[in-house]
Amino acid sequence: GTELPGANAWSISIESDAIEYSKFGDTWKNNLVGLKGWSGSIGALHDQAAKILQNAATATIVTALLIYPDRTTNATYYSGNAIFSFSSEASMDNAVGQTADFTGDGTLTPTGFA
Repeated sequence: GTELPGANAWSISIESDAIEYSKFGDTWKNNLVGLKGWSGSIGALHDQAAKILQNAATATIVTALLIYPDRTTNATYYSGNAIFSFSSEASMDNAVGQTADFTGDGTLTPTGFA
C-alpha cells in the first residue's frame, strides 16, 4: 500500500438494506435484513507530487483500500476494494485540501478489532 501524505480525516459507513414485508392482519411493518454495502471518504492536504486520491478516482478499475485507524500499529485495519471520486478545494483562509469519496465493491473486512 501507499501511505497518503497529509491525510487528516476519514470515515467509513456500513449500511444494510431493510426489505419491508407484511402479511394479512399485521398492524406493524416487518423487515428483513438485505444486502450490505459500505462507503466513506478520505480527506487530506493537497499533495501535487503524489496525486494518490486523484489517481484512484481516474482509475478504470476498482482500487484496493486499507485504512489503519491507529498508525502506530498495523494489526487493526479495514480492507476492501472501492470505487473513488475526487474533489479538491481551496480558499484564501485555508490550505488546499482534497477529498475522495468511495463506494465499496464487495466485502469490507475489519481486522484486529476486539
